[in-house]
Amino acid sequence: MPSDSDLDKTRRFAAGEVKRLLGIADPTVDRLFARAKTVLGQERTNRCLDLAKMAPLSRRYVPVSAIAALMVGTGELGLEWWARPHEELTEPQVWSSKGSPDALLDAGHGDPKTEDGGSCLAELAGWIADDAASKMWGRPIDYVDTTDPRVDGRVLLPDDAVAGDRLTAHAGSGVRVWVDVVEHQGMTERGSTLLGTRLAEKQYHDVSKVRSAWAIAFGAGPIRLPGETAGRPSDPFADNLDHDSSRRLYTWAVANGASKADLAGPWRTKDALWTARFRVGLPYSRPGAWMIFDDAVTAAIDGDREVLADSLAALEQ
Repeated sequence: MPSDSDLDKTRRFAAGEVKRLLGIADPTVDRLFARAKTVLGQERTNRCLDLAKMAPLSRRYVPVSAIAALMVGTGELGLEWWARPHEELTEPQVWSSKGSPDALLDAGHGDPKTEDGGSCLAELAGWIADDAASKMWGRPIDYVDTTDPRVDGRVLLPDDAVAGDRLTAHAGSGVRVWVDVVEHQGMTERGSTLLGTRLAEKQYHDVSKVRSAWAIAFGAGPIRLPGETAGRPSDPFADNLDHDSSRRLYTWAVANGASKADLAGPWRTKDALWTARFRVGLPYSRPGAWMIFDDAVTAAIDGDREVLADSLAALEQ
């Protein structure tokens, strides 16, 4: 786990990347959405805001960072990207149409049974990152898992590949890894030559970078969207917590070494609990049962009573 100082350095670097890629001197969620109106258009931005409000409060960084990626990607690919059918590599060297980004945005989800508005925006961010990467480096020939321990045999080569070729493979949304074609014993025979592959460097497109940078730099603490004012009826983080659950969480945290000053509880509102979560170092720097505590906190913020009850029971065993 990174130390607090390492984490602070990472967040400062990420904030610098956001400023560089978005051109916003002092990034805030309100300023992000204001700039989005000029990049994406008023109607799309309003739809993105509606979808972002559907995401669980604990995961609001997902749709907001996705909007940052959509802005950078639209600047790269143009507004016409939204009307063009998006194609996805569904298996090696096979591309399938997934419909247009505007159609997915209008629908608000890929699968209404499993997805919320935040996941819809996350999917769109993945689409635009991949399309921007393909524009810069060409279409990938295959997917590759860079954590796979095998040295070779992870990429299906096209029929016309020859030793010395350098090809591109998909290693994540907006992430590409270069593949060198080499003569290698034990691989598929092509004439008299046995061909294999060797992975080379990996690159992240700026659309992918801004998405992760925003989440790292601005994902901590309550994320309020435009139109939400702290402490006012419009603020979802001003909602009251269940008193008994709040007391039990606070009692456990004190018993397990958290300082009362950092906790500043028991907590009355979601704002107070979610802010305390980051002061005590979650989710990065506390081990073991604190992860169950974090599950309980997240469930309390999102109003998931079943997970909250199960997590509290596990903590108090």
